[in-house]
Amino acid sequence: MDNVVTVIFDVESEAYQAFTNLRNMPYGDGYVVAEAALVKRVGDAIGVADSFDAAAVTADDTATGMLVGSVVGILGGPLGVLLGASVGALTGSMLDTSDAIDSVSMLEATALKLYDNEAAIIALVQEDEPAFDAAVAGYNTTIIRHFAADVFDEVEAARELEAELANEAKQQMRAEKKQARKDKREERKASISARFDAAKEKRAAKKAEMKANREARKEELDEAAEIANAQFTSSTKEMMGE
Repeated sequence: MDNVVTVIFDVESEAYQAFTNLRNMPYGDGYVVAEAALVKRVGDAIGVADSFDAAAVTADDTATGMLVGSVVGILGGPLGVLLGASVGALTGSMLDTSDAIDSVSMLEATALKLYDNEAAIIALVQEDEPAFDAAVAGYNTTIIRHFAADVFDEVEAARELEAELANEAKQQMRAEKKQARKDKREERKASISARFDAAKEKRAAKKAEMKANREARKEELDEAAEIANAQFTSSTKEMMGE
């Protein structure tokens, strides 16, 4: 039977020790490990500490295999955080029973059960169930087991969801940028309008000032004309002996 087995260790150092042993001997009585990764959660992030691919056709057996690598990639990304939150109603204690663990997907169960600063081994195993448990016997662990075919389906669905989320995020970013450009355009229009309003106010003030000056000048000219006329009248009367 082909399974994806997740083994969560209570003691981090034991996870590293068990992984080293598994790398050195990826098979045992009733089981064979094709690929495995040692992961650790730090905060919301699940990262790969080590990995091997026993089924690799090249000499480089350090690369994480296809299925386990995909699982780890999803768990380590934003979707992994969402997966944990999506089953938030199921507390850790509720997932302690095998029935509860089987009720959620492998990705969801792992995202929820792997707590901060805990380490786990995720392995693609062919086994006479549950033969692989012997590989981690003697350690305090929580073992989550799912059919590999089901996990393949989960990974495919998760990748599709990631693509949808990425597309939605891009559309949201475009919409936000478009709105930002629209807001900026409105701000620029308002700025230009304000500049014209200021220019119009200056022009109106200048016209009012010029009008006031003309009126003041007219008053001065009228006053000077009256004075000149009065002086002319006076001089004429003197000349006529009046």
